[in-house]
Amino acid sequence: MLAGIVGFTAPVGLAAQEETGIFSLNLGLFLWTVILFGLTLLVLAKWVFPLISGGLERRHEKIQGAIDEALSARDEAQSTLARQEAALEAARSEAREMLENARQHADGLRKEILEEARAQQAQMLDDARREIGHERDRLREDIRREAVDLALAASERLIRTRLDAEDNRRLVHEFVSDV
Repeated sequence: MLAGIVGFTAPVGLAAQEETGIFSLNLGLFLWTVILFGLTLLVLAKWVFPLISGGLERRHEKIQGAIDEALSARDEAQSTLARQEAALEAARSEAREMLENARQHADGLRKEILEEARAQQAQMLDDARREIGHERDRLREDIRREAVDLALAASERLIRTRLDAEDNRRLVHEFVSDV
C-alpha cells in the first residue's frame, strides 16, 4: 500500500519540482499533510484525548472534592468555634460565680472572725474585771487583816501603858477611821 501511495505521489512530486515559488501548490505535499493530520487527529482522538479528558475530569473531581472538603471543614470549624466560644463563656460565667461565692464566703469568714474576736475581747474584759474584783477583795481583806493587826498592836501598846477604857476606845476608833 505504501508503494501505491508513493507511486501515486511521485508524478505529483515531479510536477511540484517544476513549479517553485511562494504561492505554488505542491499537491503531493498537501495530500501527505492532510493524511498525516487525519492520522494524527485519529490517534489523538482515539488514545490521547480520552487520557487528557480523563485526567482533566479526575483533576476536576479532585478539585471539587477538595472544595467540598474545605467547605465541610470550614462549617465544622465554625461549629467547633461556636461550641468553644459557648464553653468559654460558660467557663467565664462559672469563674465569676466562683469568685462571687469566694467573696461571700470570705466576707462571712471575716464577720465570723470579727465576732469571735469581739466575743474573746468581751470574755477577756469580763475575766479581767473579775480578776480585778477578786484582787480588790483580796487587797481589802489584806488591808482589814493589817488593820486588825495594827489595832491589836495598838491595843497591846495601850494595855501596856494602862490607859483607861475611854482612851482605849478613842484611840482604836481614830485608828480604824484613819485606815
